[in-house]
Amino acid sequence: MKAEPILHIKNTALGEGPVWDYRTGKLWWVNIPHGLIHHYDPKTGKNTTYSVGQMVGGAIPCKSGGLILAMQHGFAFFNPETGEMKNIIDPESHLPLNRFNDVKCDPKGRLWGGTMAINPPRDAVGALYCLDADLTLTKKVSDIKVSNGLAWTKAADKMFYIDTRQFKMMSFDYDLETGNIENQQDFLNFGSELPDGMTIDENDNLWAAFYLGGKVVCFDSRNGKILDQIDVPALCTTSCTFGGDDLDTLFITSGMKEGDELGGALFAVKPGVKGRKADFFG
Repeated sequence: MKAEPILHIKNTALGEGPVWDYRTGKLWWVNIPHGLIHHYDPKTGKNTTYSVGQMVGGAIPCKSGGLILAMQHGFAFFNPETGEMKNIIDPESHLPLNRFNDVKCDPKGRLWGGTMAINPPRDAVGALYCLDADLTLTKKVSDIKVSNGLAWTKAADKMFYIDTRQFKMMSFDYDLETGNIENQQDFLNFGSELPDGMTIDENDNLWAAFYLGGKVVCFDSRNGKILDQIDVPALCTTSCTFGGDDLDTLFITSGMKEGDELGGALFAVKPGVKGRKADFFG
């Protein structure tokens, strides 16, 4: 099965972090290095762009309105209508060459996001953080190289987490009431392949994008078995999420690479399964 391009904005160096807002029927996604947040309406084809003035690793809708951002300099609330930014906390102000890279909310509305070094060689200087609805911040995992995809099972008893440059997907036992994680294990190891962002469908199967792989692969979250693959005509496939009126469309982001005609484009495909509604902050 092959994904098709639906939007191609020039100079999208690193498209990432797609989130479907089922309340509005629109897709949020970001261009990390240019500090841009995009808001795409697939019914009209209109894409609105907001600049936040620093690298932005992810933008998640808040239950109360607006967005919460994970950026080069920490977490902040952002009002797209007014452009107002309200900083929350920068847990790595002592590491100015780190930035946030990917964020997701758990079913309780906690924000999870991790960091990475901006420049190679991508040493293990990043970490995974959890920001609670009361804005309490906790460091959950240390010694991360490139923090990436996050997903929770429908029962919210398992959390999955990707470190791209350690070439693996980890699993944790998850306590939804407290946000505690235990029993860290390497769920999947990918050799030299680069797993990137991911999502999870209504059947608890994981869909992971592969950077420099030009694909999204579906894995059984119980045993890691490969169930499906979506070919993407852009080498630097970065992340994916389910959206559309019936949550049956997989939206896929990508990044630019020299000679890659569709690098940076937004893609879509209907893989024959549905996703779950995104969880928002708060």
